[in-house]
Amino acid sequence: MKIRIRGRSNASSIAKSIPIFLLVTYLVALAFYLVLMEYMQLPNGFPLIASLDRSTQGLFLGAFSLGFFSVFLISLLVASSALLMTKRSASLGMPGLGAAIVAGLVVGASFTLIPTTQQQPQLQSVQDSSGGFTLVVYYDSTTLTIGKNLTMRYVLSDNSYQLVTPYYLFGGQFSMVFYDSTGKQAVAFRAPVTFKLTPSQYYVALQPGESWSTLLSWNGTIIPANGTRYLASPGEYSLASYAVLDDVNASLYVVLHPPDIHVVVASST
Repeated sequence: MKIRIRGRSNASSIAKSIPIFLLVTYLVALAFYLVLMEYMQLPNGFPLIASLDRSTQGLFLGAFSLGFFSVFLISLLVASSALLMTKRSASLGMPGLGAAIVAGLVVGASFTLIPTTQQQPQLQSVQDSSGGFTLVVYYDSTTLTIGKNLTMRYVLSDNSYQLVTPYYLFGGQFSMVFYDSTGKQAVAFRAPVTFKLTPSQYYVALQPGESWSTLLSWNGTIIPANGTRYLASPGEYSLASYAVLDDVNASLYVVLHPPDIHVVVASST
């Protein structure tokens, strides 16, 4: 009479699946990391893992560079997984696949934390104050490569103004406006200032200490009135930034305009 110990069998099966689990986890983490890098316009803080640009620390694959550490690790995991699958019939079931995907998303998101933290002290800024408010525009580059995004962070702070007014009478927006070397407007972008409403949902309540922020980006595309899009010509441009607050009922009209930022548009080649 033979007695089978299922615990050992299950443990052996799980051990066989570890390289496959790690491979799926790392591939998901890598893909999610690159997506977050592109979407959030984060700096390339881990070139040995992956980079959105050409890198001397990796292999350029057309759309991104795969870091040498990733090349080594993926090669090792692929070889280990292939060996186990052919020799021992190891596989990764649906529960294991789901767990690998969740773990990959978590690891991929964690990759972005260090680059963001490292980049903050290097930010430059311009600002303007008026009417009890301050607008600060943060940026880390003044060169726009066609096809990439030039992103600015706008932060509006309430220093001393207090107001409660009907929502439909109040408005605010951030604006970035690019001008070419002749002073002609090339393109403009706007984003609304989102205000907290009172429980009744009818009033906007402003008070000192509040702040609002947004990200505005330009990738070099010019959108004229007729809707025909084209790329900006390489050269020198200037960025004018604004924050506007307007309340008809209280006669509040504040326009904040920090000093213009000199921008260079460069060709992608």
